[in-house]
Amino acid sequence: MSEESAPFNLEKTYHHQEVEDRWRSAHWEALGSFHAESGRVLAEGKTPYTVLMPPPNVTGSLTLGHVLNHTLQDIFIRYSRMTGKEALWLPGTDHAGIATQTVVEKKLRKEGISRHDLGRKAFLDHVWRWREEYGGLILRQLRRLGISCDWRRNLFTMDDRASEAVINAFTALYRDGLIYRGTRIINWCPVSQTALSDEEVIMKPRRDKLVYIRYALAKRPGEYITIATVRPETILADVAIAVNPTDPRYRDLVGELAVVPVAGRHIPVIADDYVDIEFGTGALKITPAHDPNDYEVARRHNLPVISVVGKDGRMTDQYGYAGMDRFDAREKILSDLEERGDLERVEEYEHNVGYSERADVVVEPYLSEQWFVRMKPLSERALQVVNDGEIRFHPPHWINTYRHWMENIQDWCISRQLWWGHRIPAWYDSDGRVWVASSYEEACHLAGTDKLVQDDDVLDTWFSSWLWPLTTLGWTGTHSDNDDLRAFYPTDTLVTGPDIIFFWVARMIMAGLYFKDAVPFRDVYFTSIIRDMKGRKLSKSLGNSPDPLKVIDTYGTDALRFTIIYIAPLGQDVLFGEEKCELGRNFATKLWNASRLVFMQREKWFGSLDEFESAYSGFSPDRTTFAFAEEHVLTARYHSMLDRYHTAFGQFRVNDIVRNVYEFFRGDFCDWYLEALKIYLSGISDADAARKAVLLSVHVLEGTLKILHPVMPFITDEIWHYIIKRPHGRSVALSSMPEAEKEWLGMDVSLLSHPRAIISEVRSLRSLFAVPSTSTAPLIIRAADAAAADLLAADSNIIAAMTKCDVQITASAEKPRHAAASVVEGNELFVQLEGLISFEKERARLQKEISNIASYAASLKKKLENSSFTANAPKDVVERERDKLSEAERNLEKLGNNLDVLAG
Repeated sequence: MSEESAPFNLEKTYHHQEVEDRWRSAHWEALGSFHAESGRVLAEGKTPYTVLMPPPNVTGSLTLGHVLNHTLQDIFIRYSRMTGKEALWLPGTDHAGIATQTVVEKKLRKEGISRHDLGRKAFLDHVWRWREEYGGLILRQLRRLGISCDWRRNLFTMDDRASEAVINAFTALYRDGLIYRGTRIINWCPVSQTALSDEEVIMKPRRDKLVYIRYALAKRPGEYITIATVRPETILADVAIAVNPTDPRYRDLVGELAVVPVAGRHIPVIADDYVDIEFGTGALKITPAHDPNDYEVARRHNLPVISVVGKDGRMTDQYGYAGMDRFDAREKILSDLEERGDLERVEEYEHNVGYSERADVVVEPYLSEQWFVRMKPLSERALQVVNDGEIRFHPPHWINTYRHWMENIQDWCISRQLWWGHRIPAWYDSDGRVWVASSYEEACHLAGTDKLVQDDDVLDTWFSSWLWPLTTLGWTGTHSDNDDLRAFYPTDTLVTGPDIIFFWVARMIMAGLYFKDAVPFRDVYFTSIIRDMKGRKLSKSLGNSPDPLKVIDTYGTDALRFTIIYIAPLGQDVLFGEEKCELGRNFATKLWNASRLVFMQREKWFGSLDEFESAYSGFSPDRTTFAFAEEHVLTARYHSMLDRYHTAFGQFRVNDIVRNVYEFFRGDFCDWYLEALKIYLSGISDADAARKAVLLSVHVLEGTLKILHPVMPFITDEIWHYIIKRPHGRSVALSSMPEAEKEWLGMDVSLLSHPRAIISEVRSLRSLFAVPSTSTAPLIIRAADAAAADLLAADSNIIAAMTKCDVQITASAEKPRHAAASVVEGNELFVQLEGLISFEKERARLQKEISNIASYAASLKKKLENSSFTANAPKDVVERERDKLSEAERNLEKLGNNLDVLAG
């Protein structure tokens, strides 16, 4: 199809591959459709709207989670662009420190090489080459999804600009006393041999042995105290046994010394509120080097710290287990304890254990010297802006989760023992003093020597991510500013998962307030969790996560986008099965076929596309020229739908947006207006009225395409280009979003809806009495008043065609014998059945149905008359049974009336 001239109609069949290939984002990008400029905000006064893409990992590939998240963002940005805002969507990818280093190291191991063989510089060269070759996969896949980012601004967290910002942020925080180096228990991965953030630790259920071990009391021969543990290998590092001060079983033992089995050390029995009286024996061994809670107990009681598990997960003790894997040592120690007579008993115990997300091994709590950010000074204001509504959460219940975490915040371990990432800008002199600076030269100047060695560690990936709202807009330091920041910061809407509310959302808020003295965004939309049809989270291990690209191949991108939004209400989990995309595919086909029907009528009533375009350019729906009732109803409901559409956007109810448009288009437009239009035009001789009816159909179709475009960008742009000739470079993406007009919102269409209601009721009566669809039935309508009679008479041919009836409209008429009757808005309907059905067979069918329902009603009545049931059953159960009885009685009455119609 040429963009300069559109043919009268679409191809007969909708082929999503062809349409999507034609309108891939590469085409839109070539037109500059998604570009946003700060000058249009600062100089021309346009309202900015900014969305921040959560940067996918450079190692990633498209998942259904990405589809939902990025489709939502695309909907927000396309809608804002079409409502006249300078809409900017900032894309980028995250360097994913551990994930990327793991991938490259695995590749090197296949070649028999380790990173240590290569050295740091050569290894990083390998990582950069891998990134250049494979790191753009996720962005190419996102482009296939049709997302409308300003791709010129694509940022990688290891790009020079982002790296400069990270270094400057670190040095500023350090100089303000908010970054320090200290020793604490952290999550340690023995395989990757690095500290991990909580986000990189996956909790999994695991069955272990709960071991009960006797500790002899040094000054009480023959007496002992029993503790329960799942980690017997760490008894070698015990420094105390703690009991709860309120526990009467151990009150007299506080202050005594116990003997550590195997190690033979004497350790004190201490009292601490931390101990849970109900767990195990109520006595807890304290191993501060291997448990963060034990470490805090040890600090409170000024206890020593002993470590017996090394960085590689192997034992480092002096009792004969050194060099053994920690789990092998566990089994050996159990055997030795049993042989010594110190093992009391063993129980099976299921509990949640932390695993390294990347290496899939049990994480080791490890006492280590690391770099930390003091979070409490940063968190107070970050909590306040959410409490005060300066930042709004959607749905708002996530505020409670955010508040709980911020009020109990711990310092953030930001150092990682990796080579891939932002290297910590700290240098050490020969005396061990640390010099933090933005460059080696600055550090040398501060230290007064060039004999400095840089810290080997890199920063946690989240340290670059928390600066994302700033770095994507060109911020590189604490005082840097530019036109993009002035125009587009703060950003507007962040779409993200609730699982990273602590690791990313909260930290970005803290960073924005600290470095820019402003919130980073105004609204946070938390996406649903996608589950399979059994309610399980999607995962590769379960094999229940469909490949979105294969779904797109089968059903189409628009179908997938439409479906996943249609089934994802705000704040509720999504149950997704690939077959659900039939909903989106069927709707896309409906949209295509309805457009073809409209264009066929356009071709019939307009001699050329130029003639149509001339008439359409000045067209505006005018109720005084409408020729049949459905025109009024359609226009009023169209504007009502537009009003709900824009309201839902303002309330972040994207699911309601899709459902509203879907119901309007399928129901009001296709099932009613287009069906009525075909009938109306088939017998009309007034060409002017016919053209106006066609113009209205195109007008509403184009408006529907525009409001659907944020959700289904490909098919809507394709059809939009068939309405009139479009100049090169035009896209529906840059057109104006239709607005609801107040005059139509206030319009009362109750009278005008009578033909539609009557058609529905007559169809119901035909179905109720099993009137064959091939038979034409006589229909008498006794109009409620003169106005109704005139309206129904004007639309009688439409009523007749859509009900397959011969229609007679009268002001007064007796009810015919053997006629199915009903009343709609005061209009009495009589469908004559004589000669259309077998009264004998129909009476037999009705009597059988009456008998079945009567029997059912009798059983319900008997149950409700049973005082034992009504007294003991839950109130809601009793009410449901009463409702069932009432419905059965109504059905009996209705069927009895129908039987009377067939009597005699």
